[in-house]
Amino acid sequence: MSYKNKLERITKVLSFKEADRIPLIEFYWDKFIYNWKFEKDLPENSNIYKYYDLDLVFVVPLTDPKVKSFEIIKKTDDYVIFKSGYGCIVKKMFNSPMPQFLEFEIKNPNQYENFIFDDPNLKERYYKSFYSITANAGDTLINSFEKQLKEYDTIIPVCGSVCEAHEKIWRIRGSEGLWMDLITNKEKVKNFVKKVEEYEIAIGLKQIEMGVNFILIAGDVAYDKGMFFSPQIWREVFKPTLKNMCKTFKRAKPEIKIIYHGCGNALNIFEDLIECGIDAYHSLEVKAGIDILDLKKKFEGRLAFIGNIDVKDILTGSKEKIKSNVLKKLNAAKGGGYILSSDHSIPDNITVKNYEYFLSILRKYGKFPLKLGQYDIIKN
Repeated sequence: MSYKNKLERITKVLSFKEADRIPLIEFYWDKFIYNWKFEKDLPENSNIYKYYDLDLVFVVPLTDPKVKSFEIIKKTDDYVIFKSGYGCIVKKMFNSPMPQFLEFEIKNPNQYENFIFDDPNLKERYYKSFYSITANAGDTLINSFEKQLKEYDTIIPVCGSVCEAHEKIWRIRGSEGLWMDLITNKEKVKNFVKKVEEYEIAIGLKQIEMGVNFILIAGDVAYDKGMFFSPQIWREVFKPTLKNMCKTFKRAKPEIKIIYHGCGNALNIFEDLIECGIDAYHSLEVKAGIDILDLKKKFEGRLAFIGNIDVKDILTGSKEKIKSNVLKKLNAAKGGGYILSSDHSIPDNITVKNYEYFLSILRKYGKFPLKLGQYDIIKN
């Protein structure tokens, strides 16, 4: 019943209904997980999603264009340089969570048409362990998609993942090259976007066939000051493919909820995301000037939200600061449509003690109907 309750809980909230309580969803950096195991004196194979009894976990197959996704070029005690499944050359410092991109496969717009995606339905993508720079920093082996599904079967609902075209292409062409091509070689980019769309749809359909409950579409198109390019460019080049992805996934599984992940401030295209068929938006970064209470007023009943708890200034702060911030934002969960979570993921600068205090506030006050006392701002 626990699994069924979790699935019903998330589905209700993302359908703008109140459930028994607000669901718990999160991403964690590897270093935070390491710190958590160390502080708790837990075995190496401990699972943080099970430990904290999360309501949803994100799973991923090998979505890299090439099945050969990790080819070491140089390795020292401090770093590894490797060629990824995107064809890009990457340097990963072992003491840093993020990789450095040194070189990209496509070096000029004339090379788009020659880039080959390996078959999206190859068994290796779903039944073998793999490396992937979209799932982590690219230098850590990940359990096969089949094994990930089995680990959470009947325990925690799972959300599969694919990429919107921009998120896919920049790792192949580089951000600067892609943005320049959008100005000088737009038609070549649009043709390649169509190719990416077909590939990502096939990857998504396979995950649905294998039993995922939800789908996340990763689509970083913004930074903290706004979008990387004009909303008009996004609407012309990327929106049609996103709309077709949503339509196809919902045709395959009508009840599926689709979550869009985006960093930065992409408020200018939220109406477009709704039109495309997106059900919920994650992660609502506070440093990008986004506030969930404002969003709830504007998009209530049309777009659900996940995130907006500040990992920079709130979850690193005092208990008083955490409590007051969380309780104020809980107002947005009234009537459904909002799930509290970090405004990106949990990094290692957040202590395990602070994170667990945040969870205690959510579990104490996150039961419907919400009773927030002095922090009760929005009335049902």
